[in-house]
Amino acid sequence: MGADGGSTPSVPGVAAPADGPGATLAALLTALRSGRDAGAAALWGSLTPRARGPLGDVAGTRRALGNELLAPLVGHASAVVDPWELRGEVARTHVRVVVDPPGAPSGQATTVLYIVSARRDAEAGWRLTGLRRDDLPWS
Repeated sequence: MGADGGSTPSVPGVAAPADGPGATLAALLTALRSGRDAGAAALWGSLTPRARGPLGDVAGTRRALGNELLAPLVGHASAVVDPWELRGEVARTHVRVVVDPPGAPSGQATTVLYIVSARRDAEAGWRLTGLRRDDLPWS
């Protein structure tokens, strides 16, 4: 998804339909770009009940968006979503978020990679099951 909210070109058999997880993620990225409060409410609303557990509530979600792992999502300059890998009722993708640090000279933007997973919920459409940084070394 570009900064203008458009989606990446579809890949037959891989990319999600307009009403699939891509729509959920696009709405979330738009809210996150607008700020922490709107982003926290949107993230909370887009998660499965199980994924919400560690966050506690919307206030906990807002705090989580302030940590160094998720903070790049808030107010990001742009985001590019890879084609979705669909497997029945579950899907996953990578999101590259471009962050323009405040006060940094022009051209000093950094890219942060996230992996996003989702599942189809019969009552609520697609919900996110996971959102984590995928560009850090794990020990």
